Amino acid sequence: MPDTLLRRSAVIGSLLTLVAIVSGGLVSATESAAVCTGWPLCAELFTSPATPALWLAFGHRIIVAFAMVVALFIAAMVWRRPDLERWVRLPLLIAPLFGLVEVAAGGIMVALGLYEAINLAHLGLALLMLGAQAVGTAALLQPVPATRAGGRATREARRLSGLAWWTAGATGVLALALSARILGDPAASAASALPINAGGALAMAGMLASGTFWQTWRSRRGDSLLIGVAAAVLLLILIEIPLILLPPAAAGMGVGLAALVWGAALALAVLALRRPLPATMPVVAARPATDEAPPLWKDYLSLTKPKVISLLLVTTAGAMYLTEAGSPSLWLVFWTMIGGYLAAGGAGAINCAFDSDIDINMGRTSRRPVPSGRISRRNAMIFGFVLSALSVVVMLVFTTPLAALVSTLGIFYYAWFYTQWLKRSTWQNIVIGGGAGALPPLVGWTAVTGELSVAALLLFAIVFYWTPPHFWALALVKQKDYARAGVPMLPVVAGEGETRWQILVYSVILVALSLLLTAIGAMGWIYFGGAAVLGVLFLQSAWHVWKRGDQASIWGLYKYSLLYLALLFVVMVIDRVMAW
Repeated sequence: MPDTLLRRSAVIGSLLTLVAIVSGGLVSATESAAVCTGWPLCAELFTSPATPALWLAFGHRIIVAFAMVVALFIAAMVWRRPDLERWVRLPLLIAPLFGLVEVAAGGIMVALGLYEAINLAHLGLALLMLGAQAVGTAALLQPVPATRAGGRATREARRLSGLAWWTAGATGVLALALSARILGDPAASAASALPINAGGALAMAGMLASGTFWQTWRSRRGDSLLIGVAAAVLLLILIEIPLILLPPAAAGMGVGLAALVWGAALALAVLALRRPLPATMPVVAARPATDEAPPLWKDYLSLTKPKVISLLLVTTAGAMYLTEAGSPSLWLVFWTMIGGYLAAGGAGAINCAFDSDIDINMGRTSRRPVPSGRISRRNAMIFGFVLSALSVVVMLVFTTPLAALVSTLGIFYYAWFYTQWLKRSTWQNIVIGGGAGALPPLVGWTAVTGELSVAALLLFAIVFYWTPPHFWALALVKQKDYARAGVPMLPVVAGEGETRWQILVYSVILVALSLLLTAIGAMGWIYFGGAAVLGVLFLQSAWHVWKRGDQASIWGLYKYSLLYLALLFVVMVIDRVMAW
């Protein structure tokens, strides 16, 4: 059994290497290395006035020195312990070797001034050192291999571990991409290409981390350590999202954050294989596929929820014609629609994978491909990940970085935040979760302008407040299904009367917001007249639902709400075209 000193030293060594990477990212981002040309010491510190850049560069070297001393000390202890298993010995013996090569590369970089040529390799070696320490430390902290509860349990452990390895790889690429962005050469047009690489790496890491978290929650429910680490990996990746849009100097912090995720994901991969497995693995019930199953391509198409996407694309395209930039090119509209469909379709497929345990208990969803057994959860999840990744690439290449960011946020918002948490935990699921469906207008707006405005945010608010009346009408009709599936929709939690009242309240707010577009000067009187007529009809339908509460009134509101939102954006476009 490894002694306490070795364990503590391994943890401290990993943290020191992480701090070294963070400080190195800041040095690269601020170009502080150039002011400290002596190596290994910083001669300028004794011959020139001390500056923050000088202290930063010198401090980074001191931290690296401490990290190397601790890594060598750990390697010496491990070398003298042949009884330790290879998961501990090999990584902790290799770690200082990576560190020594990294230090040598740093010396060459400073001596010859080859910052842009060597710095990326310098960081890569530091990441390898941190990764080796993370693997060895995790093995030390969890020395007893997991007890295998049969073949399926073994597969579950390997599947979770495999996802964590892939997530770690993506975060390692992300750290390198962020560093490359900092060091990009504008003369070679690298600065314009590198943010795409960083964005793609961030999207892939986020999707893999989402899958890792879901797999951890599904197969290791009750293991708070594994679930906590998986949640931390996903949360840290989400924090990375705004960093890729910041100036390179500020983005330097993202290098350290990505390194932290890299180490945590590697530790998760090791722990997943070694933590005790539950006695029984949860199994999602599935209905056997029937002989009359539709073609496979139709099943995969249905995972994207094309009927829902059609309305989302209407709001996306409508917003593109409402900006002050004038009529967008058809080429831009085309690629924005493609990217939007891929994003919404990917999120929809991931939603179908997550919700298969709910869908099988509801009449209107039990025949979907996943609960019916025609497509496995795993394949639906992979399909959703692929579509989502493609959407990020399309949006980044053909539209704007901000549009790609908003689109990616929509994927995470719907596929994870709403599906995995809101839908299953609170009756406010539709209210808060409506933000996912309200993002497409922002995608369209930012695809044209590259920035947000008050009018764009008002479009978001309109769709946001449209969602509760629309969906609660459906929930009133299908409340027995939701009750059977254990989903806390408002009719199930608060009853029909409260739901009908909430529908009326949100409808009033919705119509008022729709008229504000003219008040702020974003729309003209043509739109105001059309919005007023459509709003009166919407309020009339909501009033009938509140007063009568019969099925005809409820279905009437649900169907009209779909037409209302589409026509509202059509009227917006007509108003803007008439003003050109």
